[in-house]
Amino acid sequence: MVAARWGDRQGPGKAMLEGDHLLFRGEFRVKLMLADVTAMEIVGDTLVLTATDGTLALDLGTVKATDWLHRIRNPKSVLDKLGIKPGHRVAMCGSPPDPVLAAELSRAGIRGAAGGDPDMVLLVADKIADLNVVASIEPGLGDKSSLWIIYPKGRRDITQDHVFAAGHGAGLVDNKVCAVSPTHTALKFVRRKA
Repeated sequence: MVAARWGDRQGPGKAMLEGDHLLFRGEFRVKLMLADVTAMEIVGDTLVLTATDGTLALDLGTVKATDWLHRIRNPKSVLDKLGIKPGHRVAMCGSPPDPVLAAELSRAGIRGAAGGDPDMVLLVADKIADLNVVASIEPGLGDKSSLWIIYPKGRRDITQDHVFAAGHGAGLVDNKVCAVSPTHTALKFVRRKA
């Protein structure tokens, strides 16, 4: 629990720093998009974020306030979130990626097939039919390889449950989730350990 102040409201609640926003839930609720933050500072033990809508002050303590300020100023790239490092062999399949992911992949020089045994496979699934290839991808995954299934947020025609079913149906286990863009999210699957 942290104490928060937003305009003339104040009270205890829970604060969560997500990839693109900060969420406070308590006696009042604030969702502050990090892209809208115009100023940020630490005052004592308090993280103070100013946006066009107002100022949110969170009494986090010095260590957590410092950590959150650093994370807000230095957000992870999509490739960081996916764990793609220089030299990784990345294979892509499925639908074309959304513009945010496409731009990151282009900057990293990742364009399609990786050749040989990939360290990672990115499957962009914009419809349920795109998930049909998961079973054929599984045999090509090494012990340290992973499959990220990237799919749209908030649609009923392809949901997280469909993605789970495809991965688990191929004998894989999920172990991580991350936001890829404002419109897409990703689930990571790996081979089950013996």
